Amino acid sequence: MENQSVLAKYKRQPKIYLTLPSGGKWYKDNPVEKSGSGELPIYSMTAKDELLMKTPDALMNGEATVETISSCCPLIGDPWQMPMIDVDAVLVAIRIATYGEKMEMEIPIPGLKEPTNETIEIDLRQVLDGYQSREWIDFVEYQDLKFHLAPLTYKQSTDLFQSTYENQRLATILQDTNTSDADKMEAFKLGFKKLSQVTLNTVLGHVKAIETPDGIEDNPKAIREFFDNTDKDTFLAVSDHLDKMRKQFNAKPQIYKVPKEHVDNGAPEEIEVPMVFDQSNFFVSK
Repeated sequence: MENQSVLAKYKRQPKIYLTLPSGGKWYKDNPVEKSGSGELPIYSMTAKDELLMKTPDALMNGEATVETISSCCPLIGDPWQMPMIDVDAVLVAIRIATYGEKMEMEIPIPGLKEPTNETIEIDLRQVLDGYQSREWIDFVEYQDLKFHLAPLTYKQSTDLFQSTYENQRLATILQDTNTSDADKMEAFKLGFKKLSQVTLNTVLGHVKAIETPDGIEDNPKAIREFFDNTDKDTFLAVSDHLDKMRKQFNAKPQIYKVPKEHVDNGAPEEIEVPMVFDQSNFFVSK
């Protein structure tokens, strides 16, 4: 047996333990089963992790997130394949493990003559508890069809984001006064086609099987052909359910009570603050 380094006791130790919103479902290699306790140990970020989270290209293509999750939550063997309903919860847990439970956020105060911002403090433990209290409903029924659903993986979500980003670049062409009408029309046609494909692929990424009175179809090619030829009401039944699940797993907005001096000057008494975590500034020290 090799002698243990004298530095061993100075290495990172788990700071908190996390219960995954998914419960470990939809993983090929279930991290919850590997944990033994049902909770995943979460380590603080290393200096390398912090640098990655400040690298725009690595954030854009998802590599920074994957590397950071691998470093701070090692029981998740392949972060690319983790369900999206777990990703935000894991990232919030990593943020808590690294910087603590409180996070400061600057918000604008509406209704005032002069632009004014206030710094508020967010309790990330409450945000984390919100993720863990929600349930993904993995099927939806429409007429005599039952659609079996799974959350997108982080890889699927990243690929769809890249497609959406490309579409946004096409939109800038339409706003460019130096672009000819013919080029704008071509960009519009291409953008509309790509947007339609992204919308369809988003739904298809969730559908794992379709159950009928005659049996179950789980062949991806057959499922795609079905959606290419089904009516819009059937498509909407599935997409509306998925939209409901997506909203359910978004962090709930915080309610901020505006100071009286601002209210007296025209600001509302309360402001609903959306919890949108921009990773470019979410993983930074105070």
